[in-house]
Amino acid sequence: AAQVIAHKNPFDLPKRLWEFLLTEAGIQGHLRYADITASMQQKLIQKLVQYELPVYGKTTYKDEFVTAGGVELQSIDANTMECKQHPKLYFTGEILNVDGITGGYNFQHAWASGWLAAKHIAATL
Repeated sequence: AAQVIAHKNPFDLPKRLWEFLLTEAGIQGHLRYADITASMQQKLIQKLVQYELPVYGKTTYKDEFVTAGGVELQSIDANTMECKQHPKLYFTGEILNVDGITGGYNFQHAWASGWLAAKHIAATL
């Protein structure tokens, strides 16, 4: 609880994304976890699970590429896509730190990892 929230994110998100989400939730990065109110926690949770990023189309280049970075693979169970540190939280697709060769491999990973997570969630209901 003595840790500064901007320096320690529990989800292994890229630093800039974590700082952006803190700002969007109205949380100052210098605060300690112990100083975060319940209201601030709820705002951050809402940003983590419901934040929408607009897509404005493709680039002017013919080839499209995957963006590197994301949740580290050692943070999830590869058989279920469930976060090891936070049960019932799942990460799939391009939120994960997976880079494939262009030409559909990243799509295949997104579909397959989504299917794995859905299968596990359905089995736990």
